[in-house]
Amino acid sequence: MGLIIEQTFPLGRFHAARWKQGSFGDRHGEWPPSPYRLLRALAMRWFQYAREMGWDNQEEENHRSQLLYPLLESLASDQPSFYLPAASWRGPAVKQYQPTAVEWTDKLKKAAGYKKPSTTLVEDHYRVIPAQEPVFWFWRGIEIADCCINLLDALLDRILYFGRAESYCRMRRVKSVPNGIEANCSLSEIRASGSVPVLSFIPREMELKYLLEYLLRPTGEMMSKPTPPGTRWYYAELPRLPSRTPIPPLRVTHPSGLHCIQFAVGGRVLPPMHSWVRLTERFRGRVIKELAKLISPNSKGEYQLLDDHHRRKLSLISGKDEHGKPLSGHRHAYFLLWPDENGYPTRLLAVRGDPFTHEEIEAMLRASERPIAWDYNSPEWKVRLVPMPFGVKPPEGLFAKSRVWKTITPFVPPAERHRFRKGRERSSESIERIVTKLLNGKASPSYVEITSRSEWVKLHETLERRRLRIKSRTPWVRPGYHLKITFQEEVSGPLILGDSCHFGLGLFIPAD
Repeated sequence: MGLIIEQTFPLGRFHAARWKQGSFGDRHGEWPPSPYRLLRALAMRWFQYAREMGWDNQEEENHRSQLLYPLLESLASDQPSFYLPAASWRGPAVKQYQPTAVEWTDKLKKAAGYKKPSTTLVEDHYRVIPAQEPVFWFWRGIEIADCCINLLDALLDRILYFGRAESYCRMRRVKSVPNGIEANCSLSEIRASGSVPVLSFIPREMELKYLLEYLLRPTGEMMSKPTPPGTRWYYAELPRLPSRTPIPPLRVTHPSGLHCIQFAVGGRVLPPMHSWVRLTERFRGRVIKELAKLISPNSKGEYQLLDDHHRRKLSLISGKDEHGKPLSGHRHAYFLLWPDENGYPTRLLAVRGDPFTHEEIEAMLRASERPIAWDYNSPEWKVRLVPMPFGVKPPEGLFAKSRVWKTITPFVPPAERHRFRKGRERSSESIERIVTKLLNGKASPSYVEITSRSEWVKLHETLERRRLRIKSRTPWVRPGYHLKITFQEEVSGPLILGDSCHFGLGLFIPAD
């Protein structure tokens, strides 16, 4: 007739120590599951089954002798073989503190102590088993009566853990196994090299009544014996782990023709507008470092170690050519923060006229994996950048057309221009004239209005600016202005002007 039992571990772990090994000290654990443990679990589930059936003591004793005894005797009459998932291994130990004795923190009589449990560090060892791959038990030559088969199904259905209580499992009897599955582990009395010990019954070693008696006896009462009565150590050779074939690197393809890449901004403390440049320049610095790693792995992300060819590939992100000189025409990427109606940043945008390459997109995604601190004095104030789907449309107003535009981030005149002479503003360096010069003939403003003067904002620091700041001990902050520009005809966005415009300052949107 034969018997097949399917056993699964939905949590992917099997916690069980071998006989006479500490519950948390057995590094190797029990594998495969021992037949002795299975018979003991079935015997224990009998009491739950009898209680649910509502039998009195006499009925329970009669059914035990007629059903349970023959079932256990049949299972103990032959050694099972197993199908074990090949992709199984010992998991890393889970270390945890367990309480021991409760003692006073200070044992002096006059000390102000209190009672506190002492702790000891223990290691929880287990076997990792794929949750989708079951263990199969095979008995080829045993005969089980039909009445005992029904009992076996009921007992297996009530086994919810196998080994320690955290080792959740499900067991059931099956009539067949999937194609391609057959026993790959059997028990032998001869110990071979690399085999593991498994505790099992010696077939027909003792009478049935004594077998059940020892199955129900507490484990502590039998620990003085090398093995429980009627059992011995058998040995099993575990299936070999599947050969590791090299996994080809995952090639992620990004859409082509992207002119705008968006990231959602989140954090407990969001930066005020006057500190937005620090956030965008730090993100751009990470993008440059990640892009350098992609195009030249030997550079380790250091810009100084790149040759002219690789620096040229970085120019549309860094804003510098291969010789370190600034690019002309504002062709490189803008890194902008887009505010909501309350002035808090909601998105970080990377915008450029030329489409972003695959390497540039990948560098931005990698740069967003770690949080970014935006304040030197409070490094724990960080924001997260979460990549948004490429199909999400940019905010309204970024690529719009309009005659009237207004700022949503402060406009700052170029800091190196000499706007004042002898304390007076030069007429050729007024805000209106500067805006006209920055437009560089692309559009003709008919009217420029200063709607308000913003607070002082931080500017982007180039290498030269950083040297001047260290020498003069003066930070690069300047007053910002909110403007409203009216053009003679419609102008297409994005419209971004002024100092540090590539880092989010001077961003305009349609006013109507």
